[in-house]
Amino acid sequence: MILIRKQISNIHQGIPILISMNLKTLSAFIVLAEELHFGRAAHQCGISQPAMSRLLSELEADLGVKLLNRTSREVSLTRAGRGFLDSAKKAVAYADMAVRAARAGAVDGIDSLTVGMVIGTEQPSVGTLIAKFKRSHPETRVALRRIDERDIGAALTDGEIDAAIAWTVAIPTGLHRRFLGTVPMAVMVQAGHPLEQKEPVSWADLEGYPIILPDRDRQPIIYDHYQRYTAEAGFEPAIAVDVSTMADALAMVAGGVGVGNAPVVPGLSYPGVIILRQEPLFEFSYELTWAHAVPAVESLLDLC
Repeated sequence: MILIRKQISNIHQGIPILISMNLKTLSAFIVLAEELHFGRAAHQCGISQPAMSRLLSELEADLGVKLLNRTSREVSLTRAGRGFLDSAKKAVAYADMAVRAARAGAVDGIDSLTVGMVIGTEQPSVGTLIAKFKRSHPETRVALRRIDERDIGAALTDGEIDAAIAWTVAIPTGLHRRFLGTVPMAVMVQAGHPLEQKEPVSWADLEGYPIILPDRDRQPIIYDHYQRYTAEAGFEPAIAVDVSTMADALAMVAGGVGVGNAPVVPGLSYPGVIILRQEPLFEFSYELTWAHAVPAVESLLDLC
């Protein structure tokens, strides 16, 4: 059970009241707040619609505030409901982490570390950081998860991941962050491509060549960056393929599908691909970002 102490100032009764809420109640409220539909929320939680209504009424009575506005046509969160939703998500995330740590029996209380990785941030410095973490916590399971730029904030806040490696310009406001490094934009071509003779490659040099770029829905920052600079160079790029990973981009370049343009760590080698410097030089910085300073994240920060 989670015990939440609520102080109520009352002329006749000034004693603290203990409100007891279990995780199922908080989880059900989170589903209801996200669905804003009693029928769908009840179905997801495996309870009846009347039971969902009673759960909300009891929760509102315990808290002494109205969490949802309900009419025959619409359900919406109140201001108090929005604030409570954020706290409920954090409470469930912390409780889940505590349960996983207890079940794993990790001596330091850190049973797992899940890190979200935005495309292109798979840098050697990140590997070095994870290696340090594993040496400090050899029993801890570390998982890397591909994550889209648009999902960073929600995934961290909801506890789906513990931390993320993301481009600085893509990190939502309100999250904690720590600088890790920078990566220059570079041009990737198939071996023997005419652009090999033009290094360093300018934006204007790319005109007329089919381009391989990250999927705009998954990584709009780099995509929009490319569109902006090619527009300034006076041409509209011909997008050959949208890719979701750097490995996909390199494979397409090696096969001759088109020219790649993305942040690339200096010294990268891939069979059949030549990495060319681009001017003017533009660098993307990447950072470690997190929402909750859980033990796994605190340990990771100590190693940065």
